[in-house]
Amino acid sequence: MTKKRARSILMGKTSSTSPFVIYDVDTLWKAESGLVWSQLTPGAPLTKEIGVHVFYRCQCTTVETVRELTEFAKCIPGFVDLFLNDQVTLLKYGVHEAIFAMLPSLMNKDGLLVANGKGFVTREFLRSLRKPFSEIMEPKFEFAVKFNALELDDSDLALFVAAIILCGDRPGLMNVKQV
Repeated sequence: MTKKRARSILMGKTSSTSPFVIYDVDTLWKAESGLVWSQLTPGAPLTKEIGVHVFYRCQCTTVETVRELTEFAKCIPGFVDLFLNDQVTLLKYGVHEAIFAMLPSLMNKDGLLVANGKGFVTREFLRSLRKPFSEIMEPKFEFAVKFNALELDDSDLALFVAAIILCGDRPGLMNVKQV
């Protein structure tokens, strides 16, 4: 989802359906019934432990985001000309930083968009989860508020993510000069 689309959803300036708000366990299970996510991935853990379930959803989203970042990296001029080992090294070290740079686009001070804008998980609900998950998310909200103050548009963000991926000081690079 583009930052522009996410911002318009978060500000309520879109003609599409408003996201389903997930603010407690009951609304999370309603979201799971097809309102937000179509269904659990085959083999997904069916657990009543809400923190584990939310963490599983985060894992699924992270895997998909890594795939999308890999495709994005292939579109950066010269990236595919690098040694394959250097491509892997750059992605291995850069994807988490890139994810954290992209995450604020989906967040505001009150929560974050999920499932391509179909759902909105409140910050208070995330705070209510057991440790360590509740503690993991709070710094990301604090960072998002500051990062969003930069008011980067989609092009700015794409350039920033490309710069993160192409950072030439990653350990293990075979040909730093080419990067």
